[in-house]
Amino acid sequence: MSWRRSIRTAADKPSTPAVAGSGNGLNAGAFLDIEEILRRVRPVSTSLASAFHGEDHWREVASIGLDLAQSTPGCDEIVVLLFAVLHDARRIGDDHDPPHGGRGAALVRSLGLRQFGLGETQLALAETACRDHTGGGLSADPTIGTCWDADRLTLRRVGIEPAARYMSTPSGRAAAASGRRFARVTEWSALARRVGGP
Repeated sequence: MSWRRSIRTAADKPSTPAVAGSGNGLNAGAFLDIEEILRRVRPVSTSLASAFHGEDHWREVASIGLDLAQSTPGCDEIVVLLFAVLHDARRIGDDHDPPHGGRGAALVRSLGLRQFGLGETQLALAETACRDHTGGGLSADPTIGTCWDADRLTLRRVGIEPAARYMSTPSGRAAAASGRRFARVTEWSALARRVGGP
């Protein structure tokens, strides 16, 4: 499959530059209501029931991403959680679908996420992470790199062993190099609590 080829050539692609101003946290008085975001995403998702790219995958990416974020200075955990939910939500099928990253990025703006207290920098990071995750590159931005590493660390689900050279962050490289397996989290509420949600 051609999508596998793009993963194998990721180290040859240029890094995405860091986005200035990334930082953790919502605007004052706001909280991330992941259940409400999911209620908005599920009806428009084209991959919800997919065994490879559906909601179970989103939750696994979120869990791994939040684990990686703990040891990645400057990583915005809220953006990592949003990326996990949105990055494959508009994927069409489980085979080659390069434009799905752009469709996921469009969700960042179309779902009215500002009402959850997200700042412009967070929205821009989520949009960039979703849009460019299909290109196979690396990112110097700690948040975007964590998003992409979390997604790539789930490649075992499609028979590909994650490789350290395709990881953007030191924590992602260490996890891939060691063959680390991550604990499965089955509830969105447990993930939301890790970023201060209800």
